[in-house]
Amino acid sequence: MIDTSIYLNVFLTISGLFLGLNLLGICYSKLILVNGINQLSYIPKYKHRPSSFGKHLPLILMNITIMCIVFPAGLYLMSDWIIVGYQNLWIVLVQLVAVLLIDDFYFYCFHRLLHKSDFLFKKIHNIHHRARNPFPSDYLYEHPLEWLIGLLGPFIAFLILGGVSFPTIVLFLIIKVLHELDIHSGVKSSLYRHLPFAGINEYHALHHKYQDVHFASVFSLWDWVFRTNYLSKTAKK
Repeated sequence: MIDTSIYLNVFLTISGLFLGLNLLGICYSKLILVNGINQLSYIPKYKHRPSSFGKHLPLILMNITIMCIVFPAGLYLMSDWIIVGYQNLWIVLVQLVAVLLIDDFYFYCFHRLLHKSDFLFKKIHNIHHRARNPFPSDYLYEHPLEWLIGLLGPFIAFLILGGVSFPTIVLFLIIKVLHELDIHSGVKSSLYRHLPFAGINEYHALHHKYQDVHFASVFSLWDWVFRTNYLSKTAKK
């Protein structure tokens, strides 16, 4: 287990980073809602509801708090198994891609289960889908139990890989948070829309509209593999 003094730095870094990114996300959400930014032209009637901001904010802040406490605590308690020393940038990048893929596969399976089980959907996941046309911070608008179980994904990835370096964890956190804010924004994707198997904003908007397509997040790979993308669904009809 890592030294307590080192852990304090880990706690402050992870918690501070997550808090800072999401405070920016809340400001970005408010900006979108106030200015009515919406460029998803092929999603019919996609319209943000500014009145939902105040209603959703308490749960969003609760899940931010949970993350700021639970994720660093998990890193500390499991540090002997999931944190290894930094070697070089290339290894960090390989670890990062592997963690993103494994975590996204876990998310796909868990997310799809939440939809396939009537009990889980009604009691847990339905909260998130009250945001039919979500704003960026709505990725945190979900049942705290769903949020906690979702946090297992990266830890599973860390264990499968036999541990990753701390820079890998920081980069993973930055990419994951920014991507979640982006795909819940309702703004047309541009930066990575042409990357192979990228999980773009339009896909997640379709998920919130139809609910039985695009269960993955960072990648669209798993939806293509398991034929839960929008094109596969419409081809069957």
